[in-house]
Amino acid sequence: MKHGKALLLSAGMMLASLSAGNAATPDALIQAHHQRCGKPVFYAQTANHKKEVEICIISPSVSYSFGKTGAEHKEMDITVPANTTTYAYQSNQVISLQEFTVRNGDTSYQVSAGTNDEGRPFASLDVYQGTPEASKHLAEIRLDPDTVVNNISHALAQEDVAESDRL
Repeated sequence: MKHGKALLLSAGMMLASLSAGNAATPDALIQAHHQRCGKPVFYAQTANHKKEVEICIISPSVSYSFGKTGAEHKEMDITVPANTTTYAYQSNQVISLQEFTVRNGDTSYQVSAGTNDEGRPFASLDVYQGTPEASKHLAEIRLDPDTVVNNISHALAQEDVAESDRL
């Protein structure tokens, strides 16, 4: 039980450093994200800051994890070939939108971030059975836009990630 309490205390201290009070400090989030992930694509915490999603390039693969904020072992932690992932983005005078999709078997995990037509930032994680274009939408999880680390860009093509023409 000693180890459990120490682990809980350690996790609690880590959580406190990335809690809602620090949600508006993107530099701290970016630094923490880079320590865990050599080539970060996307990171964000859920709106209540209890869970986090992280996508990283681990050439020639992509890792996707989702679970409790600061926890070493996540509820979902998968690695897939980079060619089973896609990115897309669109930007004009009204909106800005970036998406990254990780396919694992018949399930797709899609993170989205940007600004809506009112200029407000948004971020979400959507889960689909099948592909987002032709599938069943299983869940939408709102993410806190102030915690987003977003490196979705054309540079992903150099990592064997295909650009989607969906947007």
